[in-house]
Amino acid sequence: MLKFFKRMERTRNFVLLLFAIVMVVSLVVFYAPRPTDVAGGILRSEETAAKVGGDEITVGEIATQKESVSSLYGQAMPAKALLNTMISSRIVSQEAERLGLRATDAEVAASIRERFKPADGKPFDQKLYEQNVTERMGSIKKFEESIREELSGEKLRAFLTAGVTVSEEEVLEDYKRQNTKFDVTYVPVSVADLAQTIKPSDEELRNYFEQNKKAYFISSPQKKIRYVFLDTAKIGEKLNISEADLKAEYDKLPDERKIAGVQGQEIVLRVPKQELEVQVSEKANQLVETLRKDGETVSEEGFAEIAKGQSENPNTARNGGKIPGLIRENPNNPEDPYQRLLKMEPGEITEPISYQGRYFILRRGEAVPKSFEEAKKELDVSLRNRRAYAAAAELAQKVTEDLQQTKDAQQTAQKFAAEANMSVNNMVRETDYIKPGDTVENIGVSQQFEEGIAPLAQPGEVGEKIPIPNGFAIPLLVDQKEPRDAEFEEVRAQILETVKIDQARARVEEIAKQIAANATSAGNLNAAAQSSGLKAQEQKGFILGSPLGQGPSAATGEALETAVYGLREGEVTKQPVKVGDNWYIVGVNKREEANMNEFAQQREQLLQQKLMQKRGQVFSDFIASARQRMEQAGQIKIYPDALAKIDEAMDADQPQIPQMPQFPGMPPQGE
Repeated sequence: MLKFFKRMERTRNFVLLLFAIVMVVSLVVFYAPRPTDVAGGILRSEETAAKVGGDEITVGEIATQKESVSSLYGQAMPAKALLNTMISSRIVSQEAERLGLRATDAEVAASIRERFKPADGKPFDQKLYEQNVTERMGSIKKFEESIREELSGEKLRAFLTAGVTVSEEEVLEDYKRQNTKFDVTYVPVSVADLAQTIKPSDEELRNYFEQNKKAYFISSPQKKIRYVFLDTAKIGEKLNISEADLKAEYDKLPDERKIAGVQGQEIVLRVPKQELEVQVSEKANQLVETLRKDGETVSEEGFAEIAKGQSENPNTARNGGKIPGLIRENPNNPEDPYQRLLKMEPGEITEPISYQGRYFILRRGEAVPKSFEEAKKELDVSLRNRRAYAAAAELAQKVTEDLQQTKDAQQTAQKFAAEANMSVNNMVRETDYIKPGDTVENIGVSQQFEEGIAPLAQPGEVGEKIPIPNGFAIPLLVDQKEPRDAEFEEVRAQILETVKIDQARARVEEIAKQIAANATSAGNLNAAAQSSGLKAQEQKGFILGSPLGQGPSAATGEALETAVYGLREGEVTKQPVKVGDNWYIVGVNKREEANMNEFAQQREQLLQQKLMQKRGQVFSDFIASARQRMEQAGQIKIYPDALAKIDEAMDADQPQIPQMPQFPGMPPQGE
């Protein structure tokens, strides 16, 4: 094969496949540092993980790619996700072979010569090529075959999409849908919201209790606890934090903590239906390969060009995918994909991230510095909290020793109220009869609190200090009840919530239809909602593709967008639209049509983008159809035990890429 290169008199430019799924495996492994042996040689395992036609995919192949992805990006991707890409790769290769589109030796040679063309213009160095491939891939034959598969896939895609055309009417309609703005009034009818309007009768609650009495048997002892509470924040209010203290804290911060946040860009691909997730995942991988065609870092302009044509979040796509505001550290939401950007270098992009019904490709921008003055308030809170916790823990020990002597929470609280900066009434608290797993007022469900009161067996016994939310508790046992049948009144609140939810589930569609029927226009939608105990909300500048609503409950969908786009000013949806578990009734108060002057300026670019999208969709549909045909014929076989073995062996110390929850919505945007 390599002797053939010497006879080549010309080279050709390398065109990276947009779909490039066949190269995900080989390129990641090739350009990554060779992984070391893990999990007892699983990287070399020849055990079959899947069969695709006459090809086998081994445990070792998947494990090798998984290790390389983890080394490069610091995240463990599930073996199943990697396998889906590898199956698509095999299907592309087999379909190209079936249609006589397998790449020739000459085409493979030209591609490799282009990839390894020296930057200084010198001739192709065969020995250096052999050395690099052997070190990185371990096999020249294996690498050259991966190039053949890639080029075969490129030829297959060109063959399948050669007849794809785009009309100006299609592009114009897309442009109008993506750029028409709406001021809307809408009513989200959810089970949770509807449940709050339902008031079951006492008879309904008692009937439910009698029918489900066994479910409310109290199998653990219940304890009534009186405790002295020390509020860390109150203690912290008395502490003196000087300017010098804060400056010293700022000087000790590592460089990465002295930034206000980082800029970012995004490409968002929606998963409209669960059965289309594989296709969307493949398209996301194609875009990543396209972006990285010139290296691991991507320019802001290069990313913006792809984002404008491919991203399905119109709020950011029109600005080249730029995320509003800055991305800041948010330890309370570690699954937020944007948090990944904080650990990346400027210009780097993520692998596709599946999150809440969408795939995200993110690019890290520049960091924005944070001055001492900007950081001062945050530093004061942090330092005050640390010192307050230490002071509260020390005071809690004194209170514990005193309460063990007095056995009187009121008396002990009076003694230490001034030092705690609290009133006696706020310090002395008492629980209902509680058992492990119960929600305790002001504490919640706390394993530490449960463990702290577990040794208390006799009334009057005092436990050690217990860390609880916002401070410390020093517990004293008041009384204890042994396991028994619950009485209606003590579980009434729990039964009430259960019955409300059950009734809401049964009535949610009926209520939504009732509101839609009563709303004759956008103007009286709120009145129709109030008649059912609900409230209408408003959103200005709504654009199709963006979520309707705020926070985690915000959602959108094809049916909802089509319904809104079809409304004129003043009209309201005649039937409620179901999105996820919720129903929506929407009225349009104002409709601002798309700017046709801007369309004229962008026409050529939009035509090309639409053509690219249609070609990509045709190719994706073909591969999906081929996969379905092969699955029905029993030509694709997956061995779940083998995949589980890979994840179990390799994921012990690796953070997982978040998996898509079963509800719609968008992740929180940068502030």
